[in-house]
Amino acid sequence: MKNKLIAIDDDPLILGLIHVTLEKQNFEVITTTNPYDGLNLFLEDPTLVIVSDLSMPEMSGADLMQKIFDHGHEPIFIILTSHTDVKMVVELFKQGVHDYIIKPFKHAELVNRVSKAFEFAELRMIKENIKKEREIRNEHQLNWNLYKESLIKKDSDKTDSGLMANINTNLIQGAGLGTLASLAARLKKNSKLDGDNYIIKKSLMDMLYDNIDVSSKLISIVNDIDKVISRELLRETILLGEIPKIFHEVILENQKYQDLKGHQVKLSENKFENNTHCVSINIEYFKKVIQELLRNAFKFSEPNSKVYILFEILKKNFQISFLNSPTNNSKEAAGIPPEYHHIIFEPFFRLSKFVFESYDTLDYGLGLCYVDKIVRNHKGKISISNLKNFLENNKSILINFTIEIPIVE
Repeated sequence: MKNKLIAIDDDPLILGLIHVTLEKQNFEVITTTNPYDGLNLFLEDPTLVIVSDLSMPEMSGADLMQKIFDHGHEPIFIILTSHTDVKMVVELFKQGVHDYIIKPFKHAELVNRVSKAFEFAELRMIKENIKKEREIRNEHQLNWNLYKESLIKKDSDKTDSGLMANINTNLIQGAGLGTLASLAARLKKNSKLDGDNYIIKKSLMDMLYDNIDVSSKLISIVNDIDKVISRELLRETILLGEIPKIFHEVILENQKYQDLKGHQVKLSENKFENNTHCVSINIEYFKKVIQELLRNAFKFSEPNSKVYILFEILKKNFQISFLNSPTNNSKEAAGIPPEYHHIIFEPFFRLSKFVFESYDTLDYGLGLCYVDKIVRNHKGKISISNLKNFLENNKSILINFTIEIPIVE
């Protein structure tokens, strides 16, 4: 049962590709082109993981999942889809989908996603057993589960071959280089030949120059993300007392962005001056993380509000929290919905004029993805949550980005 899964797709070619690819990696794969047959196969012999196409004529993958849930089973569902719509992806996560794979996919991506699904299923089973058998649970078991989970997250950057492929795919579609292609067509249509020269409207040339600038910056960013994913950054050991000083430098460098809407940055007191604990960081890239999260907070915060930065030692990690008050007229005013907490660090690429040009952040849908990859390269993790704002009288919501970096002696 541990390596056994059911794969369902009404396209026999894709189904055959899944079968061959996964069996080479020692998975036992049961396949069917009919979702009703897939349902019966599962009820007769439940598996930990199901890989299912989303759009099938007899029954959608989402409906199949719900029918299985209605029977009291909760296998890990991986959905295959050709859609990249964010709202649809969020809705699938709401319904209980664990992961999704965009068609067409690479063999390595399929194997990686399925492997991680089995690892997640195993962890979930262990946690359920621990809950049922509290009397025999001990510290060793808990530490092992946490260690195993951290390994899965730590290795995800190096093994997720689909990330750069997804970015590259988006580069040549829709709001990617498709924007440049559309602009080139307009230039061709509206230009006039005058001897050896073309006469072109200034507004069109301005648009072209803007897109060239954006494209050049984008190429640099994509290359940098690839660098962060593909190899270890050179790091140096820094005393914890030096970290708030680095933050202070970055805050001063970003003063003009802080002043755009009258924000204040409240940096917690440096209580680590005499602390002998250290973290291992690449200062250049660590500053990029601070800068991106700071400007992101300024962009989406209520005018004249405060952005809080807090430091704490939590077990064997140094924890840094960025807290900001979202604007009242934004969707995040009541907090970011839990279903977005997972996908907010996914790359949703676009190449167009920025909504917040004055802040000079990575407004390509890549900013938080870039931050996440840098943090993971530091063997750390970043997460997002909603907190009640007990720091102020109105008790509104605070958006909290939390970074955890391992402490080294």
